This record gives sequence, C-alpha cells and structure tokens, in this order.
Amino acid sequence: MENIREQIKQNNLKHAYLLYGPEQQVVKIYRNKLLTALLGTDSIETLKQDMNFSLFVGAPLDTSAVIEMASSYPFLAEKRVIVVENSKAFAGENTALANCIKDLPETTYIIFTEIDVPNKKGLFAAIKEVGYVTEIKEQPQPFIENWVIRTVSDAGKKISRGALETLLARTGLDLMRIKNELDKIIAYKGDEQDIKVEDVIALVNEDPKDQVFKMIDAMSEKKVDSAMQYYFDMLELKVSPQNILRLIERQMRILYQVKDLRSKGFAASAIADSIKEIKNKQYFANKYVSQAGKFSMKEICDCLEDCVDLNLKSRTGALTDRMAVELIIVKYSKAVEKK
Repeated sequence: MENIREQIKQNNLKHAYLLYGPEQQVVKIYRNKLLTALLGTDSIETLKQDMNFSLFVGAPLDTSAVIEMASSYPFLAEKRVIVVENSKAFAGENTALANCIKDLPETTYIIFTEIDVPNKKGLFAAIKEVGYVTEIKEQPQPFIENWVIRTVSDAGKKISRGALETLLARTGLDLMRIKNELDKIIAYKGDEQDIKVEDVIALVNEDPKDQVFKMIDAMSEKKVDSAMQYYFDMLELKVSPQNILRLIERQMRILYQVKDLRSKGFAASAIADSIKEIKNKQYFANKYVSQAGKFSMKEICDCLEDCVDLNLKSRTGALTDRMAVELIIVKYSKAVEKK
C-alpha cells in the first residue's frame, strides 16, 4: 500500500491494479485514492456520468465488454478508466482478459478489486507483470486508530482517546463496521465538535460475539446471574436466541482449538495465527487463551455436544429456542470440574 501512495505522489501510476483481500474497507480506500489521482474524484455517481469511465460489478463478468472498453481510446480526454469489482474474474486463468492487460493502450487504466483470488495464474500473473498487485489483510490497530482520527478530523470533529478505545472495543478491528458506526456518530453530533465516550456508548452496540465472550467468561467463573444478564442484554439488542446458541457453539469450538494447541506447547501468538475464525489477533492473544484455561477439555466437549443436541430439540419443537440457551447457561455456570 505504501507503493500505491508513492506511485500517486510521483505521478507514476500503473495501467493495471489488483487490490484484494478480506479488509474490503481498506481496498475501497485505496481504490478511491487511485480514482482521485486519475480522474480528480472518487465519487462513483459522478464518474458514471463520464463516458470515459466504466464500472463492472459482480459476477458473471462480461469479459468481452471489458476487453472492448479497455482497448478503446478515450473520447476527447487523456484517460479511460475501468473499475471491475467482485467479478470472480480470477476464479480461472481468464486468458483473453490476461492478454488484453498485457497489451493495454497507454491511455487505459484498469482497477480490479476482489475479496479472494483463488487462481494466481493467467489474469493475476498478467496484472502482476505489467501493473501492481497487493493483498490487503487485517490492518494493525495503530493503522486503524490513525484512520479513525483522520476520518473524524476530515468531518471537522475530534474524538477523545477514551471514545476511540470504546469504539474499537465494541467494533473490533473491522474497518467496514467502524466506518458505518463513525458515519452514524458524526451525523448524530451535528454541529458539536467533540466525540465523547458517552456518544459511542449511546450509539454503538457491542458485537454479539463480544457479549457471548463475556457471558461465557461469567459461566466459567460460576456467576450465573452475570451470565444471564449478558444473555438478557443480547435479547434487548434483538439478537435471537438461536443466534446466541450458534455463537456459544462457535466460541466453544474456538476454545477447543485453543486448549488443544496450548496443550501441545504453542505460544499464544502462534495459536492466534492458527485459528482463522478470529480476526482481531491482538485481542485474541490476550483474552482467548486465558478463557480457554478456565474450562476443562471435558466441559468444552460436553458443551459442544449439548449445543448440537439442544439446537436439534429447538428445531423439532421439543423445547423453545430460549429454553435451549438458558439450559446451556445455567448448566455450565454451575458445572465446574478440575481444570
């Protein structure tokens, strides 16, 4: 990504880009930087009015149309810019489009954005050869904090350190969610400049996965009242009992993996890297290993079996969804064995 910033700064842009990876908000940020450098704006609605701009979204991709557009010279302008988003064009080698990329006119610029690139040959290799490819993964917390501060500043506001920490505690490091929550907070503040902790608490709900984490922590410490309160809080946030049961099962599966790897001598950081379900690695390393230590392997396995059994009973009408969840909470808030 530093390379893209440098290319823009030196006005040395490539004619083909591929930006891909799970952190789609950052993919969008750098797509917009490229569009602004090329055409003076990143507003897709504005650019749609420009006959020298083309946007292709989703699959299946009309490859012939992209090739035709990419091979055409701009009309009364210096550049033709094409954006291709989430097209699944990299599922195969896409030889025709790959050959087109290798022979682009000097006036054509094409930007591909994808979540995943399963095939690293053909089209991928062509872009890498003549353009620039970057995989955008989960961003470190300092990057996200600086991005939040810049975004708030661009809106003419300031965010306190406490408010920033509260926001990230509730959203995790998911930039897409952070962006949505910031838009909501900024709109709510109106002409007021300072974003405070109470603003974040009032407007940003905790992620249900974090609530479940806290609930299971309370269960491990035999605090049935606290565990039930977290459960009721989630119901108030309109999280369905069935979804809560699913999240309990998900959490226990993670703890099973953590417990197993820990018993084999893996360090916390290595365990964090091994479990793909967890995006926020820093949070994971500090919290999940500790929580796994509060349960025996038998408790975790028994809870997983109960989740499957009670989910089946709730689906067949043998008991309600709420009863299934409450049975799990009460049982594992009381059942304590030697760790």
